[in-house]
Amino acid sequence: MSLKKKKTSLPVRGSAFAVPLEDGRYTVCRVLTNARNDLERSSIDSVLVTCSQWVGSEVPDSNDPELIPMLHLTHGSWKNKPVLIWIEKKIPADFISIGMIEPTEKEKTFESPSHAEWIFIQFQALRQWRWDHDREALQAEDVEKKSEEGRQRAQEVKARNKYLKTITLAQLLDHQFFPQWKQYPPRKAITASRIIMNETIVELIELGDSATQADRMQCLQNCIESFNLIDKKMEFIETVEREHICSEFEAIVHACGLGHHKNLADEWRDW
Repeated sequence: MSLKKKKTSLPVRGSAFAVPLEDGRYTVCRVLTNARNDLERSSIDSVLVTCSQWVGSEVPDSNDPELIPMLHLTHGSWKNKPVLIWIEKKIPADFISIGMIEPTEKEKTFESPSHAEWIFIQFQALRQWRWDHDREALQAEDVEKKSEEGRQRAQEVKARNKYLKTITLAQLLDHQFFPQWKQYPPRKAITASRIIMNETIVELIELGDSATQADRMQCLQNCIESFNLIDKKMEFIETVEREHICSEFEAIVHACGLGHHKNLADEWRDW
């Protein structure tokens, strides 16, 4: 007997919630439509949600007419875009039900190509309020945040370059590849991926220091082509997995003395 995946419990059309913001205040979100994700093409339930322009210090009454106008985003590059997003996750525990605000007939017809999570509403509502009422401080914080991110990136690049210059094949032999992979990819894919990396290192060590560049290059190519094969069977390599594989592979490239070749994986990968 096959077991069906339990569906996420989502709020019904018209449900309204007070949404806590980072500064202790609230905005309100409303469910406009219950539908299947991607216009019935998916088995995943979702709801179309909008956010109110209203921001206040206390949980509001659902009869307050100020909760109805929809929030439009004008900060950054949003260009007056309304907050209309499909959400597939259940309501967060800290969202407070305030009852029902039935959408208008027009609101029931709204569509959107955008998918997000509930935190999107919390972030955008507060940021838009600050853009409208506290813009100078917000922009100053953004400048400082970008500067700090720049400093962190520079430190990470420096540490990465030092790692690549000093890493050896012997050290990689004891390295656990893809420690970030836990819930995904599937266990079989994780195991197969680690075997490929370990076998590549063993082969390079067996080739020895006197191996030709062509022999080492062939070993590296075999590594990437092995990933092509297992991805064709298991279809698990997405953007994040690709970045992880390329990062780990780059360490092997440097450890075998071919670090002057940049982005070697791109020459052979299909993913």
